Amino acid sequence: MELENSKPRLPNPGDSGLMYSLAAILFVFAGGRLARLGLPADLYIILSEILLIALPPFLMARAKNFHIASTFRLKKPRAVEVLLTVLLGPLVIIAGACAGMIALIIIRNTFGSISLDTGITTVMEKGVLWSLFLIAVVPAVCEEILFRGLIQRGLEKMGAGWSIALSGLLFGLFHFDFQRFAAQTLIGVVAAYVVYRTGSIFNGMILHFMNNGLLTLLSLNMPGVPNPNPMPQPVTDPFSTPEFAELAELYGMSLDELLNAAILTLTVVFLFTLVVIFGLILALRAATRNRVEKPEREKGAGRGLWLGIPGLVLVLTVYASIGLRLMNHPAGTQILRFLGL
Repeated sequence: MELENSKPRLPNPGDSGLMYSLAAILFVFAGGRLARLGLPADLYIILSEILLIALPPFLMARAKNFHIASTFRLKKPRAVEVLLTVLLGPLVIIAGACAGMIALIIIRNTFGSISLDTGITTVMEKGVLWSLFLIAVVPAVCEEILFRGLIQRGLEKMGAGWSIALSGLLFGLFHFDFQRFAAQTLIGVVAAYVVYRTGSIFNGMILHFMNNGLLTLLSLNMPGVPNPNPMPQPVTDPFSTPEFAELAELYGMSLDELLNAAILTLTVVFLFTLVVIFGLILALRAATRNRVEKPEREKGAGRGLWLGIPGLVLVLTVYASIGLRLMNHPAGTQILRFLGL
């Protein structure tokens, strides 16, 4: 008979690895097939986020009898925690935007073309509130349940630092996008730290919502192009425009020289923003000093991560295929077609 004061049953790194593999397999294979059903873009977003991202970790938690509230940190956040999270939001967005633009220029210089998601903007034609719900609210809730819920909780048996770093990295990789990888990883790491320190997944959802919400508002005037494929698609050089050409001529530079100079400026802004983010993180650390729930490390717990190798290999295969496609190598398209993407 279980004692009333016994510790709640929580996932371990093996559960986290298994969950990541299952999520990757579902998103790549089931997600690709779901996209080809010809569903409206908004319905596809809702179904894919709920069925492929949020539902599997809850089903695993139920099947393995994990304590739901503790596993997913379903705790009401304190006002000071929400305030610091809200303050972190714009800074993380600025840092992520700088990292994304730097990556965009580097990818353009490396591959000669880039890949952008040209389909998501079609849902923005239905109004601001509906767009925010689809692109900010739904992903913020569903993706946090997976990454800052079961995956991060399980990784904590390796230590808090490992859980924060790995859950953030896995989150960044899961977006299947070279130029957004650094930005999404940064958001994932900061969200993971906030959730760990505050013990509330809702703070991670707030940070995630702010990031997606602002980007949605900035994109509302972009034209939508129907795209049934969940993978980003190759596009022409977005910097080969008269505006960029005039700007380069104004400074007496070639376009390549202008973009390389932009990398330096963006790097300075990025590093400055990181310093401010670090200051707010220290403030959050001080505010939660006597309230943080420190995980109990288990020796050898990291060995369970091998269950995540299939998912990681699949994710990296998709990245390699996208890279080959950007270089106009037919193998990239063939591999993606084989995967159903």
